[in-house]
Amino acid sequence: MSQARRAVDRGPVPAPRSLTHTVLWALGAALVYAAAVALGRATRVTGSEIALIWPAAAVAVLWVSHARATGRRSVLVANCALLAVVSGTTSLATGSVPSSAIWFAVVNLTLAVATAILLTGREARPPQLRDPGDLARLLLATAGGSLIAATMATGYFAVTSSSESLHTTFAMFAVRNGVAILAGVAVAIKLRDSSWTASYVSKKRLLEGIAAVGFAAVTLVAVFWVYSDLPLAFVSLVPAMWIALRYSTTVSTVFLLAAGVFIVWTTLVGHGFDVDTAPMVRALLAQCMVGSLTCVVLALALFRDSRAALVAELEAAEARALADADFLAGVLDAATEQSIIGTDPTGIITAFNHGAELMLGWERDEMIGRNATELHLAAELEARSRELGVAAGFTVFSASAQRGRADVREWTYVRRDGTRLDVSLAVTATAGPDGEHTGYIGVATDITARKRAEADLQWLALNDPLTGLANRAHFMSELRAALTAGSSTRTGLVYLDLNGFKLVNDGWGHAEGDRLLVEVGDRLTRIAGDGPTVARLGGDEFAVLCRDVDEAELDLLARRINEELARPYELADGQLFDGLSASLGTALGEPDSESTALIERADQRMYAAKRARRARHPKPTPEVLRG
Repeated sequence: MSQARRAVDRGPVPAPRSLTHTVLWALGAALVYAAAVALGRATRVTGSEIALIWPAAAVAVLWVSHARATGRRSVLVANCALLAVVSGTTSLATGSVPSSAIWFAVVNLTLAVATAILLTGREARPPQLRDPGDLARLLLATAGGSLIAATMATGYFAVTSSSESLHTTFAMFAVRNGVAILAGVAVAIKLRDSSWTASYVSKKRLLEGIAAVGFAAVTLVAVFWVYSDLPLAFVSLVPAMWIALRYSTTVSTVFLLAAGVFIVWTTLVGHGFDVDTAPMVRALLAQCMVGSLTCVVLALALFRDSRAALVAELEAAEARALADADFLAGVLDAATEQSIIGTDPTGIITAFNHGAELMLGWERDEMIGRNATELHLAAELEARSRELGVAAGFTVFSASAQRGRADVREWTYVRRDGTRLDVSLAVTATAGPDGEHTGYIGVATDITARKRAEADLQWLALNDPLTGLANRAHFMSELRAALTAGSSTRTGLVYLDLNGFKLVNDGWGHAEGDRLLVEVGDRLTRIAGDGPTVARLGGDEFAVLCRDVDEAELDLLARRINEELARPYELADGQLFDGLSASLGTALGEPDSESTALIERADQRMYAAKRARRARHPKPTPEVLRG
């Protein structure tokens, strides 16, 4: 109900923007109030100061409420003073004695201020009448202000006159002011907030409206004019209830205004209620009848409006939910690059988008109702459960997933055909409109290409792209690890440089040189076997790292490498090239030796061997090699 109220709340009435505006508004309110006081004074009971109707009470409450809504204390004080002056002056002008005029000016001001404060609260917001809560507040404010004013008025008559029955006087003032405020303020507020726009009315609705108005008019005339001597006033509630339940609150308010004026008028002219009853009692009955109609009509109309607003809001919410559901379904099906799978809190699949069908090979209808863990490797689920310390199964997903924060992790999906797929899976908890936990949603992206690229990058970071052997960085890392392994074994190192390789590049081209380097790498790998690490350090420099060897084993390996690399190589054109050999240097390191010192020793021996070979064998030319 509060949401429906806020949807139509127009907020406070803007305060006057200038002194001229403020003064003109106050003068206008004073004129209307003076007219209302004069009208009320004209309905005084013969020989008494008590008026049968007092519309000035409603005007005064609206006046003070507006002045409070400006938020300016000076404006409020000035308007209250003007209200009291107009009240006293008008009373004097219409025959009131000075003491009565002064006292009732105070009474009217007190009535207006007390009711306005109770009605608009500390925030001094303009009075509203848009749901039953507003009506209840208006009733309480009216009762509070009227009782205060009635007490003050009765006190005056108790001091100045003994001819009036004090309890009747109290009831007359309380009911008269209360009904005037209740009906007058309610009508003013509803007419202020109503939107007077023409709209299409069906023929059936028009005929029903004519019938309702006719029935109401006939009923009021019959009860308060033709058969006014019979106790039939309650019958007037029947058309009132019909109109309140079938038509807008604005229409009901217009009916209420017309019915109230008619009831008061018939009472003043001698009809309305039993003509043999005292005028004051007849007036009291008429006012009670107007108050009863006001309460019944406004309560029914406002409850109907609130219900209609709530129904409309519910229908709008349902429409939005359906639209959101359709939109979400469209988004899910449009996301063909991602697998989107929704589950209930236990892991049973409730949503399976088209992207999931394409990625996993399963149809939506085949997967709905099955457990999401069926799409995962059991070994991964068990490893994750041990890591989290939870039971194996769907708990490995729900343990870390939260609403608004996804648990992102790499998983392996198992397709329908049994093949595996690397995915990045983001799992998030979901909630319903009331915040209750409804399940989980997992969005998976195929990362096969990324994993392949990562593997390629990792391989390139550790290996020579031409020969596939370990590169210098990888070799150095392996060497440091071998020297610091903490064992008592010795680490052997063979450094070698090719002799005659430049002749191949110059004579047959770099492509042939690359083929030759690949062949050298293959021969070294065959000779070294599985244990040692073979590396290409750059250009035509290679190295072999041996773990747990002695000096004799290292020398034997060096001789075998020398012999193997000296064998002829078949070139791309079928020729045999036998001008290639290797200069080798070996070094044997103890545990915890420095890697740089070991490499430097092997490198020095390699270049010593190269210098010795050059002294024995002059450098041949490509023409000599081609024969």
